[in-house]
Amino acid sequence: MEPDATAAERPTQPAASGRGVAAAFAFSFGLGAVLAPQAFAGALGWTLAAGFALVAAAGFALIRSLSRAGRSSGPLFALWTLQALLVVPELGLRSAGFEHLSGIQFGYPHPEDFWQLELDDELFWKLPAGSPMSNSLGFFGPEPARPKPRGVQRLVMLGDSCSQQDHPFAWPELAARELSTPERAWECVNLALSGYSSHQGLKVAQRWLGELEPDLVAIYFGWNDHWLARGAIDSAKRPALAFERVYRASALLQALRKLLVRAGLLGGDAPLMTQARVPLEEYRSNLVAMVALAREAGARVVLITAPSTHDLAVPEYLLKHRFQTDARAVVEEHGRYNQALRELAERQQAPLLDLERDFAERDDRGALLREDGIHFSEAGRIAAARAFAEFVREQGLVSR
Repeated sequence: MEPDATAAERPTQPAASGRGVAAAFAFSFGLGAVLAPQAFAGALGWTLAAGFALVAAAGFALIRSLSRAGRSSGPLFALWTLQALLVVPELGLRSAGFEHLSGIQFGYPHPEDFWQLELDDELFWKLPAGSPMSNSLGFFGPEPARPKPRGVQRLVMLGDSCSQQDHPFAWPELAARELSTPERAWECVNLALSGYSSHQGLKVAQRWLGELEPDLVAIYFGWNDHWLARGAIDSAKRPALAFERVYRASALLQALRKLLVRAGLLGGDAPLMTQARVPLEEYRSNLVAMVALAREAGARVVLITAPSTHDLAVPEYLLKHRFQTDARAVVEEHGRYNQALRELAERQQAPLLDLERDFAERDDRGALLREDGIHFSEAGRIAAARAFAEFVREQGLVSR
């Protein structure tokens, strides 16, 4: 009798199927081994490559063995599926250098800049730990000694980019040098950072003022407070920082978001609001709270208005990037916030260095600010530092 051909072929079918699954498994993990060193620099990439190669070889042999024994390789099939659908695309995108920015927006920092900063649940952002220019607090400058050394007078600066720019020659740092004498050394702990509003300044003050033992606290805000909010005002902003950390770490999530944005299923930009990042009443209350915290820390406090040349010309980029609705609003809102600061200083009996008015009276005021009409030029930084040092001496806030 002729043997049944169909029956004779049956045993070869699981074997053939097993070879196919084993080959697919080995290929997927082998591809991971190739991509890993390109996706991750240094020892991590090579360690992952070795691990993927080992799993590829072991998985191939185990699937073949299970197939010949007629047993299921279901768990290994599930592992292969995860590798093929998640891990390999992630490694491939990382190897290609793919990035897509998140939707966290404040006007400044732009999401592109935001990625260079370290996320913080209260402050939103700070300088990354381990940066050669930053300290453990997340700001520019050397590590401040705690407790404060004996004989050292400490100026703590709360502010935005106007008081941080050009570190280590920012105007507060120049002012500390101006105040120093052979008998009495002054140092500046600069807690100002680009993009900060008074909302963030208050969080900084709550976190660090008591510990830093300041002798003098200078407060300079306003610009970022009155720029238009994106998505929500600062006090209501709840960026999903836990998700953002995962998002930054996953090129696959970034690619998915890009596809959703392109398909119109997800907005690319946070909606622009009609409200300021910090509404005027909140600006006032933030400043009152900072003054109180400075005094509780045993420090004298100086409030400072922010000078501008926008009455002469408003830079086009402020309107192009929608910091305000029109040039008139740029000038008027800045004036309103500075006037609110003057009134608050009087009510709080806090010394006010009115740099806006002081600079406006100078013939060279156009040379004191950069083209943006916001940030100090080199001459402006020197002028601001000298004005501050002279002011605090005249007010009896420091020893002559």
